[in-house]
Amino acid sequence: MGITGQIKQISGSTLDFLREDPLIIGAFRDAQWLPESAFWQRASYWTGNSADKMKQDARARFGKLPESKGLSWLIPGKRQKWKHKYDWQALEKQFLAEWENPELDLDKCWQELTFLLAGYIACYYATSQGKISELIVEKGYKKDFLPFLVIKNSAWDGLPLVNAFGAGKEIGYETSYGPIRYLEPGDEVRQILDGLLELSQEGFQNRFIRESQKPEPIPWIDWSDEEMLEGMTNYYNEIVDYYQSAVRQNKALLLYLT
Repeated sequence: MGITGQIKQISGSTLDFLREDPLIIGAFRDAQWLPESAFWQRASYWTGNSADKMKQDARARFGKLPESKGLSWLIPGKRQKWKHKYDWQALEKQFLAEWENPELDLDKCWQELTFLLAGYIACYYATSQGKISELIVEKGYKKDFLPFLVIKNSAWDGLPLVNAFGAGKEIGYETSYGPIRYLEPGDEVRQILDGLLELSQEGFQNRFIRESQKPEPIPWIDWSDEEMLEGMTNYYNEIVDYYQSAVRQNKALLLYLT
């Protein structure tokens, strides 16, 4: 299936709650699959035994600590526990309300999009050094993504580098593919939206075309796909729309791989 990229709007109050006790993010994510979740109304195509099992499993997990992995439970201080006692009925209502608005699914295109928007390939940003001077990082930096929000007037093409999927602070919880990051509601989300709009659809497409026409374009992207430009443009517009919605509603954003 591959690794997919997700961007999820949440309220500022829910973000504060998740930052206070990151372990509870597992329950927040489980809430998407609860039988009462709006997800199942949108996913009317998913029926039968597999859908029923997903609902039942989510209901069985919700409000329960995940099992300790490996032998970590033998190590003093490694036992998992909530920071507080919670009203799980109230939390279920709060989390289900957050999932009324779905996440933006970038599918497996998050890597190409990060390159076209922000100028680097996640985990391989060192290959951009010397090409885009602003992406040079300190020796020993080993995060998957670079930490900036927007770099204006980039050395790449004079247009902004916009880290729309790679930005954000780590919240203290990891999926199987790395840490969940977040953007604060207000200024951080607005900065990235402004960068996306300044880049523009035309600038995004021209960036794609220029790279694809190089004698040796960056090798992590299949430039031979004739429909890729249209697909990437559609994703660009979806990202812009999702950020605009977040700004209008003063929402925070979670960014993560699944």
